[in-house]
Amino acid sequence: MKRALLGIMAMMMLAVSGCGDTSVAVVVPVISPPSITSHVFTQDRVTELISGSVAFQAPDSDIETMTVVALDPRGLEKSRSVVLINLPGVIEGTIPFSIDYRAFPTETFAYTFIIYLTDFNGNRSNQAVDTFFVP
Repeated sequence: MKRALLGIMAMMMLAVSGCGDTSVAVVVPVISPPSITSHVFTQDRVTELISGSVAFQAPDSDIETMTVVALDPRGLEKSRSVVLINLPGVIEGTIPFSIDYRAFPTETFAYTFIIYLTDFNGNRSNQAVDTFFVP
């Protein structure tokens, strides 16, 4: 009786193990933050304006904002974020920026500016960091 019961159980296990041989592929999205690959700028001392651009790569083509921060050695910080238009399929390009420093203190300081990009998921890019002098 035991052998018959074990034989039946073995056959049932073989039958069950042969069923359901379907596999489900789970797609896990890869979220990649944007990256700044280079930057350039010029300083116009007459108009007191910094003009430049950052080159970027965004594998997810989902850049939302560009933030520009200017800092002086005393800790004074001025920043602004610009909402950018999401262009589906655009994974690299160049974004212009400007810093108007007319309202900055007139003492001679080396200012540091930092630029970074943020995507729709809140991921930040690396930072582009450089220095300009006032006046």
